[in-house]
Amino acid sequence: MRWLRLFLLGLASVYPIYWTTQFALFFLPASLRALFLQVPVRVVDISYLQATAIAGKPDAFPVGFESLVAALVVSVAIRYLRGDAFLTGGLAIVMMGQSALLPFLNELFGQGEVTFESAFGVLATLGIVCFGLHRVLRRAGGVDFVDRLALLSLLVVLPEALLWLAFRLSYPSFGAKFLLMLLIPAYLGALIVSAIPRGSKRGLTSAVRAPVTVPEILASFLVAGLLFSAIGLTTRSSERRGAADRQGIPEIHGS
Repeated sequence: MRWLRLFLLGLASVYPIYWTTQFALFFLPASLRALFLQVPVRVVDISYLQATAIAGKPDAFPVGFESLVAALVVSVAIRYLRGDAFLTGGLAIVMMGQSALLPFLNELFGQGEVTFESAFGVLATLGIVCFGLHRVLRRAGGVDFVDRLALLSLLVVLPEALLWLAFRLSYPSFGAKFLLMLLIPAYLGALIVSAIPRGSKRGLTSAVRAPVTVPEILASFLVAGLLFSAIGLTTRSSERRGAADRQGIPEIHGS
């Protein structure tokens, strides 16, 4: 029942936190900069998916700079106000890091080369994700690697995958690339945080299994790889069928 409650909590919280994160990282900083610097602001999009605005010149700051600073400020505020004492507070920090990571990944894959700015942004945002996952585990518990990884998957990874599925049904343009850029950092951070040894009370020593082993980590990577590959292949197949239907070309199966 405890795992079911965690899953239902993540499922109920993921969308409000996701949209609030998009607003805090990609709309609020531009609006504040426009207000204080007296520069024009342009609302790019306000929808169920996101809220985005641009103030001044698009190249006034490095790509992802504003979102990274906003993620750090909001995460520090959550920690200072003890919002991380709640599971949703830790989940909010995780999604701050995930959303702030997207501009750096877009630049990294778009340019095809690793720059200092993109590498620093990726490492900094992954640090925010891991910190948020660590705060979640401080509240959720977990006695060993498998237990902690399952708890994080139920509260963070699986609700986000279901949120993508809902977006996919409503917005056909919502592809697998965006989903994978959100889920892979979260799952990678969950593996790292779950592998960190935790001190246990003496009464729980007999209930704790041996420290995490390499086969357990490899098996977790294998399961995650199969899941992400299935997501990518399914989305690619549906996109190809949609393109064939739009062009009036019958789909051919087989080689």
